[in-house]
Amino acid sequence: MINRTPKTSMLALGLSLLVLSGCDAASESAQKLFDDTVEKTTEAARQVVNDTVGDVMDEVNKQVDVVQKGINETLGKPVEEAEADQGTTEQAADESANLEENRG
Repeated sequence: MINRTPKTSMLALGLSLLVLSGCDAASESAQKLFDDTVEKTTEAARQVVNDTVGDVMDEVNKQVDVVQKGINETLGKPVEEAEADQGTTEQAADESANLEENRG
């Protein structure tokens, strides 16, 4: 059987406390690193989605413009009237986009 003296027991207790405090610090550091990584990843994903949606909306707007021109030609609308109608539509779209940006 091992015969421990009070000094040995105190030394073992001190070492145990030192190891435990080191583990706690490592755990806190790992949690902080994880939280920072999640935050940065979320922000990067949000930016990618915003860029992608913006690109898609630009392409949809171009296609709508082409369709509008075709419809105006089919209906025989004068160019000035068609451009005035399109300007009103673009202004409404810009206002809608600004409202959406202010919400987000």
